[in-house]
Amino acid sequence: MNNLIQRILTGSVYVSLMLLATTKPLYIGLLLLLVAIAGTFEFKKIAVKQNLNFDLYPTLVLGSLTYASVLHAELRWLFFIAVLIYFISQLYRPTKNAFQLLGSTFISLIYLYLPLALIIPIGLQSGTYEYKTLFGLLILIWASDSWAYIVGRLVGKRKLFERHSPNKTWEGFWGSVILTAVTGYVLSNTGYGLNSLEWTLLGGITVFVATAGDLFQSMLKRSSNIKDSGNILPGHGGILDRFDSILFCLPAYYIYFYHISPLLNS
Repeated sequence: MNNLIQRILTGSVYVSLMLLATTKPLYIGLLLLLVAIAGTFEFKKIAVKQNLNFDLYPTLVLGSLTYASVLHAELRWLFFIAVLIYFISQLYRPTKNAFQLLGSTFISLIYLYLPLALIIPIGLQSGTYEYKTLFGLLILIWASDSWAYIVGRLVGKRKLFERHSPNKTWEGFWGSVILTAVTGYVLSNTGYGLNSLEWTLLGGITVFVATAGDLFQSMLKRSSNIKDSGNILPGHGGILDRFDSILFCLPAYYIYFYHISPLLNS
């Protein structure tokens, strides 16, 4: 099948599934937990390519407990007990790379499980679950990537960060900042909950954070000499390839809604 057709079909299914799941906290919660688990296997692949040890099953257990702890504070005690057990278990292992194992495990928790779990608190930031707000935020993330690609292809000349992503340009980046901010403003006029200033501001913020997430994932892949983190998504690569921007944007949105927005609206 032609690669472009694969990308279109996979992208359509991906977008439809994400938007459908976002309508209910249970659906999006379960979907993103599965994304985090699949991403853990890809993260192990990257580590192995760099000749690093990776504790797959402890990471899956601790990651799932991290995810649950974000959504249910009453489960945090279970997470801390699991961490303590994991630390103690290192005493009985023959490996000399305990620090490396601990590092790769906790980076996985911070990079994968913690950010993805934040989508439900973001949806609940007004007290009730606002799926339209999440719709809008996802649209901003996807728009950021699309505008950067379109503007970069049309007028891009100066490389943004050639060492990690040779196809990104400054023209594409700044064009995306402007056009994603405009996209945010349009969202404010179509019943997506927030006012025009907030949506426009979030549009600009999204480009900076999403680009950082994309470059970070590119750095990991290039340091491992791999093109894609996986092949689970035909035409798009792996889970980490598709969710790299989301992994950085969700913490930024959480900070905005719970710490910046209250100051702006006070």
